[in-house]
Amino acid sequence: MITGLNKLIEKAIAENTFPGANYSLIANGKKYFESFGNKALIPEVEKNDINTLYDMASLTKVIVTTTAVMILLEQGKIRLSDSVKLYVPKFRHSQITIWDLMTHTSGLPSDVPGSLYRQDGGLEKYLLAPEVIYPKNTKILYSDMGYLLLGFVIESVSGMKLNEFAEKYIFEPLEMKDSGYNPKDTNRCASTEVYGEVITRGYVHDEKAYALDGVAGHAGLFSTVTDVSNFMEMILNDGVYKGKQILSKKSIDLLFTPQVEEYTGISLVPYRRGLGWIIQGANSVAGDYASKNTIMHTGFTGTHMYIDRDNKIAFCLLSNRVHPTRDNNLIIPFRARLGNYILNHF
Repeated sequence: MITGLNKLIEKAIAENTFPGANYSLIANGKKYFESFGNKALIPEVEKNDINTLYDMASLTKVIVTTTAVMILLEQGKIRLSDSVKLYVPKFRHSQITIWDLMTHTSGLPSDVPGSLYRQDGGLEKYLLAPEVIYPKNTKILYSDMGYLLLGFVIESVSGMKLNEFAEKYIFEPLEMKDSGYNPKDTNRCASTEVYGEVITRGYVHDEKAYALDGVAGHAGLFSTVTDVSNFMEMILNDGVYKGKQILSKKSIDLLFTPQVEEYTGISLVPYRRGLGWIIQGANSVAGDYASKNTIMHTGFTGTHMYIDRDNKIAFCLLSNRVHPTRDNNLIIPFRARLGNYILNHF
């Protein structure tokens, strides 16, 4: 079983899907880890290993920000129905709630105009007074902006920087000793995009997170597959990790509960989202055989994770598919093939 899984990833590297990748798999009550390929190709080839730090991109949204919101919810410090403006008073739109941001139904655009985050303070100013481009709760529009704002909410409510909150309430309890923002040992990091003679390595690939000094609610986290396996174990174990209750079972149940849905494409494939997580959609990274109790997410740099509660399977693949260029989308169909293999063989 593991041999077949490994061969699939080795074949993907040979086909230039990504330079290298690491995975963690929880199945049959066991944990499996493996490392493949290279963590850098330019300026010279560097072999990958299991301790490589990967830029998690949008997995930051679920590992850090969604989890942090659930912790604050359990602490009684926020409600999902609260207006964002309650915690970020300068935010322009009083009708937008925390729930709206978490389900990507707020009415906000998906992204920020590039010219703004290249200006000093331009990103923060725009986030406080963005345009609303559709009536809230009428559609799902995946939005980095929503999770940038959630990062502001977490900092306002907790009185802590987002990275400090994550360290205290998520990384330390879960023994995610290598996880965090702005890694100190950049040599451990997988390289991402190359711009001329500049190689992105050890600092965040996402331009908006970079403009915020590397710490943001939508991107910026660096981690390893061994650390992520601890996080996935906690979710599969109803919020418990090594006897410590990180999240309540009620919160875990809520993460697996669909909140919004719409139907897409000619075949009207259902697209369902929970709080932060994708629950079902076209081109599922968990493949075609995952149970309905599966949550998943992807990251632009070449990362993805899914947790299938019914089958007691969790999987995370970390790759640097944007090295040396982002113009490589071979990973999209590969993820589903990988998911199908895992669900059929474990």
